[in-house]
Amino acid sequence: AFFIRPFYKMMLQKQIDLRDMESVDTEYYNSLLYIKENDPSELMLTFSVDEESFGTTSQRELKPDGANIEVTNENKDEYIRLVIEWRFVARVKSQMQAFLEGFGSLVPLNLLKIFDENELELLMCGIQ
Repeated sequence: AFFIRPFYKMMLQKQIDLRDMESVDTEYYNSLLYIKENDPSELMLTFSVDEESFGTTSQRELKPDGANIEVTNENKDEYIRLVIEWRFVARVKSQMQAFLEGFGSLVPLNLLKIFDENELELLMCGIQ
């Protein structure tokens, strides 16, 4: 089974960026790209996101007091970075740590540093 590209980057402790979002969720990517290329002030966004879990929606702040900080042209890059961090890293941190501990017991994680995410995917999954 294949993992999403950001998963391999997380294994290599590389920064996940907006381009990684495109292959995972095109609609979400397009929304973030719109924010990046336009003035987000009219969208009335704050540094918080809605998270749905088991049918219940709750608000998660991307930074302290984020629900009270509006996204502007000046801080939109930080907002995009924090949304991506939340979407790919923060929500699965404990699961990723458990995976890396198990994987690391088979293959020393420092040996993976010589690969980029594409090579790691090829190494783990082969050519399909």
